[in-house]
Amino acid sequence: MYIFFLLILLLPMLALKPRREGDGTILDRKSTTCIKGILCIYVMLHNLGLDLENGEFKELVCEHAGGVGVGLFFFLSAFGIIRSYQAHGNKYLLKLLFVHTSKLWIVAVFINAITYLSFYRGAFEPLDMWMRILNLDIFNDFNRINRHGWYIASIIALYIIFAAVYYACSKIKSEKRLVIASVIMSFVAVGFRVAAHIADKGGMYTREMPAFAIGCIYATFYDKINELAKRYFKLGMLLSVMAFIIGFIFYEPLATYTAAIIIILVSQKFTYYSSVTFFLGKISIGVYLFLHYSSIVLQGFLDREYLWVLINAGFIIEVAVMIYAVQHASDRVIRIWGSRIKQTSNKRRDSISD
Repeated sequence: MYIFFLLILLLPMLALKPRREGDGTILDRKSTTCIKGILCIYVMLHNLGLDLENGEFKELVCEHAGGVGVGLFFFLSAFGIIRSYQAHGNKYLLKLLFVHTSKLWIVAVFINAITYLSFYRGAFEPLDMWMRILNLDIFNDFNRINRHGWYIASIIALYIIFAAVYYACSKIKSEKRLVIASVIMSFVAVGFRVAAHIADKGGMYTREMPAFAIGCIYATFYDKINELAKRYFKLGMLLSVMAFIIGFIFYEPLATYTAAIIIILVSQKFTYYSSVTFFLGKISIGVYLFLHYSSIVLQGFLDREYLWVLINAGFIIEVAVMIYAVQHASDRVIRIWGSRIKQTSNKRRDSISD
């Protein structure tokens, strides 16, 4: 089994390919999707390990792997939405709010609902029940129907604030308006962490949220940071790896922030792409959200730790693939439906003009 875990640790090597002139921009959508696919495997193994009271598996899977992985999801999300906004402007905000956000929320609610009906029926008062099913119990920490649903509530909150901030800043008559918006979002991400710490609510899962600010800064000063990363690549890698090791041992958030810097540095020399990690990135939200349900269903295998991990992983990925297939089919139907409505509207307009 040690060979198995060594292969898992080497998973990023599947996606790393030397950068060539014909490759896309640094950390393009394909690369970020592949990184998410790698991260979702580490987060899954981490959380499955936490369900084991003791044993070799829990010792092998470092308890900080999940926190670092989720923090990097925050980093990549911030980077991705700002790069998309830079490309499409305010019309992207509508897509962010009504497409991306609704997809995340619908998957979360669906898994909350089946988890409630399977294991928690009648356990809560009506208002509390609906707050939990609709994933609005943001201050319940891990005491929720789906203990991993906190990420959805947090990222949706950041997306809504992002849309409001960037729309408001787009009205500012200054060339620095995008910089101003990104600085505000960086303070918001760090503010989430500070407020949660002061209020003693959500402290466990907001530790990594400032990584969102790193994504904001990188996307905003993309060209300048890439130039610096290329110029000081070796020194940056040396210092970042040292800081990552120190953080991984002593202070998890430091490991997260330096891992984001390592991704930026490595991206100067390599692209991240393989069909396996790309597909895992596509289904990563389903993998993450179904973890809790799978862990409860397969409690009977807990005494056989390796079998527990492997069966859970297979079950989780299978369900995540089905969720993705339903989403993909729904998107296709909506696109076809929208195209037909547009064609009908154009025909009516042409007939009226004739």
